[in-house]
Amino acid sequence: MSDFFRTGLYCSVGIFFGISVAAGLFAFITTIGVVTRLAAGTKTAKYVMLYESVIVFGLTLSNIFDLYRVELSCGTLCRSAYGWFSGIFVGCLAAALAEVVRVLPVFAKRIKLRVGIPLVVMAFAIGKGLGSWYQLIFGAGK
Repeated sequence: MSDFFRTGLYCSVGIFFGISVAAGLFAFITTIGVVTRLAAGTKTAKYVMLYESVIVFGLTLSNIFDLYRVELSCGTLCRSAYGWFSGIFVGCLAAALAEVVRVLPVFAKRIKLRVGIPLVVMAFAIGKGLGSWYQLIFGAGK
């Protein structure tokens, strides 16, 4: 097989696997209800389809960037914005997971926490955001 066809085959397989991974993650996100809860909370339910399209596009683009090791040199402001939005995403995902599996109410009952559960959720979200920021800035885990 010639190098041209082999490279084309590798590129096609990589892109299709990336799309499959993005679709799987998107299915997971919609199953736990992150998109619908955010849309309901912000009173923008009429834009749910747009939210879902943007998530699929972002996940697919992220997979392509990861697959081909694309590095964007966009400066500190762009990196800060990326870290901020990544932290928000991870925080929302963590909060949704905690709500779906009912970890927080069980935890609150065991430690006899009566007030402040929203603050605990916010602390989890902020912690996940700061962890994403640390990984982005210092390259931990690469």
